Amino acid sequence: MTLFFHPAKDRPKTALVLTFFLGVAMQALWQWLAPAVALTLWSVLCLSLRDFFCPTLYDLDHDGLTISGPARVSQNYPWRRFRTYLVDRNGIFLSPYRQQRALENHRGVFLPLTAQQREEVASYCSNLGLEKQR
Repeated sequence: MTLFFHPAKDRPKTALVLTFFLGVAMQALWQWLAPAVALTLWSVLCLSLRDFFCPTLYDLDHDGLTISGPARVSQNYPWRRFRTYLVDRNGIFLSPYRQQRALENHRGVFLPLTAQQREEVASYCSNLGLEKQR
């Protein structure tokens, strides 16, 4: 199962406003700082927003989960790493623990998904034998 998540495509008004503010930020930085410093700072600002502007590909197969996208290093997670999943209003969280723990947010993987995609991934996780967390 392959899923795409592209926030800028799903929320075009937000993307337009962010693009406008990136232009304003570039103009302000260019006016106040040396060009090399301004370009460096603006590039860092743009790279911090790459997950919003660039699509993310989630590939779920029998081996595990692969997260990839442009300007992103591919991450592979085998299914044996996860024990439970939690359906959230913004996506699905795959956890390595059976119960909620303090380190869960650092060791688990959150998949931001649309409502239809959440249902598909939840049934896929259930078929793999992952428990649904309450």
